[in-house]
Amino acid sequence: MTLLRDNNKQSNDAMQPSWTPKMIVFDKDGTLGDCTQSMHIWSKRMTNVILDECQKTDLSAEQMDQLIRNFHTAIGWDPLHEALLPSSYLSSGTWGQILHATTLVLDEGNIPDAKEKVQFWHDNLGDIHANDKPLIDDLPGFMSILRQQYEGVLIAICTSDDRSATNSCIKNWKLQDYIDFSICGDEVMEGKPSVEPIMTLCERAQVTPQDCIVVGDTTADTIMGTRAKVGLTIGVLTGTGTTDLLLENGADIILRSIEDMIQPTGLESMSNTRKSSSDLTETSSLSSEGDLSL
Repeated sequence: MTLLRDNNKQSNDAMQPSWTPKMIVFDKDGTLGDCTQSMHIWSKRMTNVILDECQKTDLSAEQMDQLIRNFHTAIGWDPLHEALLPSSYLSSGTWGQILHATTLVLDEGNIPDAKEKVQFWHDNLGDIHANDKPLIDDLPGFMSILRQQYEGVLIAICTSDDRSATNSCIKNWKLQDYIDFSICGDEVMEGKPSVEPIMTLCERAQVTPQDCIVVGDTTADTIMGTRAKVGLTIGVLTGTGTTDLLLENGADIILRSIEDMIQPTGLESMSNTRKSSSDLTETSSLSSEGDLSL
């Protein structure tokens, strides 16, 4: 995918949005970068350690097989196709939610000390983020163009991932000079789709939600944006969310990727779709499928 460079941009005023956001809030996994592989690695490694633990019990082969199936269902892992299920804990939940769901399955399977064991296994699975890659060729260049298009705009990351993995991605993707604020799943009481993460970012940046654009690939992102009544909620198709699912759960517009945000058609769509003040007084009807709260 080739990034639209400054010298290729058209500067027609008609292409520029009439509304200038004060902050653009990006999801990380599936929006800025492809972290799918890291979740694949985690799911496979955790499956193996759970199987090893089951071998130490008196569970039958049938019971062990059922426990593993329950584990995969709880976290949202499809082992047959090696895929993350849309709007599952794996695709958009916090690590706390993923580990809690895992613990519940093991408790139901009568695995002793499940909570302590799950945390220990998680802490010792090794580096699962080493191969996480940005979703566009020149992510720093994209951020630079955004700042030129929206003078004075702040750029933030709102992710369900933890701080350690997030800092690694920001460094590996060379975004240190472009991210003004970030908030992670292990830094809030309630993660997405709760409004707590976006409201915390707004408080830190001293902006209102109405002055923000939220960009994400899952219903957790779009529901959060809609519940917080942000100025514009953008769904992107580079992660696990589909067009229908994202639109049904609060997305105002759908773009193929974040790269479309700096293309003329994307700019026009964003400008035409931005909510009016009257729109922001109403709460959209969201399907329960996207709500990941435990």
